[in-house]
Amino acid sequence: MSTEGVMNIQYVYTVWQAMNRTESTINNIVFDGHTAVIHLTQNISPSIFPSFVNLQVPSITTLYFKETDPESGLLKIYRQEDSWTLEGLLQSVPLLSFWYDHVLRLIMGKLVTTTGDLLDAAIQQAEKMTLRGQEIQRFGRDLAIENIDKLDDYKMDMHENYIRGIKNWRDSCSYEEYDENPYMPIKEPGQLVVEEID
Repeated sequence: MSTEGVMNIQYVYTVWQAMNRTESTINNIVFDGHTAVIHLTQNISPSIFPSFVNLQVPSITTLYFKETDPESGLLKIYRQEDSWTLEGLLQSVPLLSFWYDHVLRLIMGKLVTTTGDLLDAAIQQAEKMTLRGQEIQRFGRDLAIENIDKLDDYKMDMHENYIRGIKNWRDSCSYEEYDENPYMPIKEPGQLVVEEID
């Protein structure tokens, strides 16, 4: 809540006086010459309720000062900000504070812990999968390089075997067959022989 102007700030204090049967407890004050930050606990107990209804609400009041007259050195509050935390409001109400402390905070703690555990497990699994993928890629690259070398060797061997086979065939199909069968036509290397069939 933010209030500006002297009269408006006085109205706020009037409301707080009506709400508090006992004065607020000041826990800490910090003042730097222009701004005062006050940590306090307000004892809210409206007079329309029985006196045992007393809510202790932690709050922070920030007061902003300015000089009224530069020569006098007197400071005057020109703005006030009051703030409360949701936790402080929940803990000030008896039944809500029990529920907040023993149920909500416990469940939220377990939920955040479980979420963190799941995220950590997912990150670790993703790292393992990345490393495994890199290993597979490296293995595939090495295998491809090895197979390229083997393929080159195989091509070379296949070419040599083909040439050797052709030479062996030419050598075996020369004049030896003519000696065995004198009616067979003589084949020269590289010459095609056509026989007529009767």
